Amino acid sequence: MHDTIIRRAAAGDLAELSRLWLENRTIQQQFDRRITLAADSRAVWERQAGSWLADQSCAVWVGAGENSLFGYTIGWIQPNVPGLIPERLGVITELVLDAHHYQAGLGRALVAALRGWFAGQDVPDIVTVVPYRHAVGQAFWRSLGAVEWVDVMWLK
Repeated sequence: MHDTIIRRAAAGDLAELSRLWLENRTIQQQFDRRITLAADSRAVWERQAGSWLADQSCAVWVGAGENSLFGYTIGWIQPNVPGLIPERLGVITELVLDAHHYQAGLGRALVAALRGWFAGQDVPDIVTVVPYRHAVGQAFWRSLGAVEWVDVMWLK
């Protein structure tokens, strides 16, 4: 990861971010047939992600090389259940690494950047969703100290 820098995403990153997003979702589809991509999913995601860059409750961090992105993470500050402490939670909704360009330590570095941003917003508690069938993702988050909290149920 010596040639990779961690920085906030910019509007000029959106095409590369959407490429990484689509690649990741296509891989996830192989493991979970419930994931269905719309014909224009990449364009829809890219348009929406553009609005996230200006949203004060969202942070998008990228691992950038000289000419490309090697991964990204997205975090949101969201209200907790009313009456519970803390009043707000950090929610990591995406952690995507380029499957074709391994960068040792990049996932940890992206999460560290997001954790720093959450801490700067006085949001110490962070949650993320990791599919049961994604053993590598489960192991990664556990290695960072994450523990199981709730089951998310799919109701169709």
